[in-house]
Amino acid sequence: MLALKLSLVALSMLSATWAARRFGHRAGGLIAGFPLIMAPLIGLLLLDLPGGRVAEICWTTLANFTACVGFIVAMGWSVVRFNWWQSILIASGAFFALTAVTYFLPGPRFITVGLGLLSIVVGPWLIPAGRPPEGGVRVPPMELGFRLAAALLMAASVLLLAADTPPLVSAMLLTYPINGSVLPAFTRALYGGPAARSVLTGFGIGLRGVGLFLLATALGLETFDNRWLGYVLGVGCAVGYALWLWRGTRR
Repeated sequence: MLALKLSLVALSMLSATWAARRFGHRAGGLIAGFPLIMAPLIGLLLLDLPGGRVAEICWTTLANFTACVGFIVAMGWSVVRFNWWQSILIASGAFFALTAVTYFLPGPRFITVGLGLLSIVVGPWLIPAGRPPEGGVRVPPMELGFRLAAALLMAASVLLLAADTPPLVSAMLLTYPINGSVLPAFTRALYGGPAARSVLTGFGIGLRGVGLFLLATALGLETFDNRWLGYVLGVGCAVGYALWLWRGTRR
């Protein structure tokens, strides 16, 4: 399972790098934000767990999207004033603090899930606009290798540590935005703060597709007797959102 998860991380990173080469920094962030990792993992969970348990996992992940969006917003504000590693530290601090607040927030589930959905909607608007160079980005093979190595090392550390930690720590580790930290960090170091902000804005817009997938999947799993109908509903909503964005960029 660990090897499969790491291969999905690598696929997401390669897809994001291809998009950046072809269409620019924002497109790379957009692809990285889509459920290229989440959707296959939820499908694998459905093979082993009851639909109700998987639905609960979807709701819990949605609730912690407040922290994920807090990460990209904090990094979006810091990448111009600070270097890449200082920006990651600031963004990670925001992520862990918001995860703890969400975890201990009293009240029914719809409050935390609602906050997570609201953060996905407004998050990209809270990142200051960047003005990166137009068109595709040249990503040398050596840089691509470093990107992959950093993403896989971070993913392996997170997945291995999450298995033997308390629930709060596990929630922090399993929802940490790996691609949302690696891609902007490399972009900040090599192309500057405005380009990194463009990546983060695209990543935030892509996260809306993940949120839509999780919301539709959870509702479908709790509605239909056949759990795979719920999964297909979630995938269909994410694909529909991607097609809607694609048509919008071609107008």
